Amino acid sequence: MKKLAHRGYSAKYPENTMVAFIKAYEQGFDGVETDVHLTKDGEMVLIHDEKINRTSTGEGYVKDYTLEELRQFNFNHKTYGYYDIPTLRELLEFIKGKDFMVNIELKTDVIQYDGIEEKVYHLVQDMGVEKQIYYSSFYLSSVQKIKALDKHNYAGYLIEYSYKKKCNELLETDLNAIHPRYNFLNETRIQFLKSHHIQIAAWTVPNLKEYQRLKNLGVDIIISNEYFK
Repeated sequence: MKKLAHRGYSAKYPENTMVAFIKAYEQGFDGVETDVHLTKDGEMVLIHDEKINRTSTGEGYVKDYTLEELRQFNFNHKTYGYYDIPTLRELLEFIKGKDFMVNIELKTDVIQYDGIEEKVYHLVQDMGVEKQIYYSSFYLSSVQKIKALDKHNYAGYLIEYSYKKKCNELLETDLNAIHPRYNFLNETRIQFLKSHHIQIAAWTVPNLKEYQRLKNLGVDIIISNEYFK
């Protein structure tokens, strides 16, 4: 089972910043989960929300700023210190040559960034880290595009609501990974998914009790803010 740090080691460091990713590696996580958006000038940046309001000193949509403009703001998310918004390239440069995974969530369920799937995929390929990457999205079309680019890609369908409907959508495709909210999962559902050879990543696991429950039930990936032993 893999343990991934949700938006980096976000229990202790500002989410989706390079320090949060580096500290996750140092802590002993198997990898990190992060979110990618496109800037006005087509740069792939790592931030959860479509807007920068919550996590930075700025306001507005990521898509309306260039990377240079975004780097005028502090993405410290109510902590001390100064933190730039990182690019996907910077994170991939950090993991290259390490035994460390990245779950790249394509944030296309609200804004469908044109060509983001191809841009992310080609950067991963160019940097030679494809074996260290999981892809996921709440937007089924994005997950299918990633799988179509290379049938060997890990492409997980994220689920936050309508579990049965979305699980059926998954089974009707050639996808083989599901990323449901942790409390959707019980023994019956996990056994069913396993019988269909579906890999399971549970998010965002809130405490040690849930971590141990899901580990015992045989999920493949745990995504959490905190590090559980």
